[in-house]
Amino acid sequence: MKWQQQIEDRITFLQQQLESLNNYLPETYQYLMAEMDLQKRELMEYKVKDFYWNQTNEQQDPITDSGDQTQGQESHHRDV
Repeated sequence: MKWQQQIEDRITFLQQQLESLNNYLPETYQYLMAEMDLQKRELMEYKVKDFYWNQTNEQQDPITDSGDQTQGQESHHRDV
């Protein structure tokens, strides 16, 4: 997942910049923290979208483990 690695690289870079600041202006720190928050949010957004995309594809995939299908059907019939 190229996009995920790119975002993680940005986060690592921002963390390194924050750690290397000895004498910094508060505005610089605030900017770096805001940018890191933005990158972490973007990373989580992509992870959530990827998770739901995978879930949707698994449900649409006609080749699934028949044991899982049977187990799901059995538990459904018991609830009825």
